Amino acid sequence: MMMPTVSSPRLTTMFRVLLGMQFARLRKSWRPYIVVSAVMPAGIVLLLHLMTPHMNVAERQDVISGAMLLSEAIASIVMLSQYVAWLHVSRALDHYRVLPISLEVLVLSLTGVYGLFAWPGIALIGIEGVLLDHLTLRFGAILIPLLLVTALAMGAIGIVIGLLAPDEGIAGLLGNLVMMAILFLGMVPAVSSSRMPWLWILPSTGSITILRHSLFDQPAAVTTLWTGELLYVTIAVSIATYFIKRPS
Repeated sequence: MMMPTVSSPRLTTMFRVLLGMQFARLRKSWRPYIVVSAVMPAGIVLLLHLMTPHMNVAERQDVISGAMLLSEAIASIVMLSQYVAWLHVSRALDHYRVLPISLEVLVLSLTGVYGLFAWPGIALIGIEGVLLDHLTLRFGAILIPLLLVTALAMGAIGIVIGLLAPDEGIAGLLGNLVMMAILFLGMVPAVSSSRMPWLWILPSTGSITILRHSLFDQPAAVTTLWTGELLYVTIAVSIATYFIKRPS
């Protein structure tokens, strides 16, 4: 049986409505999300600045870009996995399944909203880089799509963790472990990653390389990296959608 196609205007309306639903739920509980995704990475930057004042420019650039990616990962993997676990355990997710909406759009709205919580932290980390480390950062227009794509890639992982975890606590634990593994492996220096090409299947590897290129003009095969990131996002969102569609 052929499924009816959904027109672009209807998809846009769905996305807008679902975004509104997520923002409405978070309107009274946004503070802890902002604090955790902003204060922790910014605190790490400050600590490293105080403990290792003699870092060279390249090392300082790595710290700033890594902390920005950490902020995005905290919001998109850890926090989103806990929320999705709550939706799953409380059966609230069943309400979304019976609504006349595309579950792919639900995945996009969830990852988009939680990804936005990282933006204040990313801005704060950028300010630290300018004021503390005297770095020159290029906040170009490419940074916005990069952050959105990174949020989709990591948020899809968070959704799958939340759906597989038995409760919010386990989801948070698994989310933290997965987040640390993805970030640490993704930040392996280029020399090492060339000997371990499988590291490039991680969303953090491509994201942090593009981020360094965008902010600090470090050399990178940008077109290839963007192609890999978009391919990863397509696969990750499809997997997350499959798990949402799967009966509880």
